[in-house]
Amino acid sequence: MKASGAYVDSCVLLSLLLGDSGYDLAEGWLDRQSDQPLWISHWVLLEVAGVIAVCRRRGDISAAEAERMHDAFEAFRQARLGLIEPCAEDFLQARAWLHEAEHVALRSGDALHCAIAKREQLLLTSADRNLGKAAEQLGVGFALLS
Repeated sequence: MKASGAYVDSCVLLSLLLGDSGYDLAEGWLDRQSDQPLWISHWVLLEVAGVIAVCRRRGDISAAEAERMHDAFEAFRQARLGLIEPCAEDFLQARAWLHEAEHVALRSGDALHCAIAKREQLLLTSADRNLGKAAEQLGVGFALLS
């Protein structure tokens, strides 16, 4: 059975966690979602953890701040986000797109996001215009945060 709702790109969640320049846009979008199902994958968990780790290593945040971010993200995830497990077919689809779609500007992780969203028939939602362009070229439903 396919999910319904939006597959949320990591950049949206990271803006909320880090309070960066995309925070207001991400918060406004989230407020408008009310009861719409929101989904992420295990890959998003890894991306979020990776960015927090980089911020910590660079000294941008303290160990205590990093721990608070991890805790806040996990609490939000459990309260609001459904979790989709990537499957082998997602990785194979992402690999095929990277190999075959030479005119699509696509990074590996974004190819995986696209594959998961397409398999689950979810609207990939992001503030990343380049991801949006690639998603549309691949036939993946996309919504740019606004």
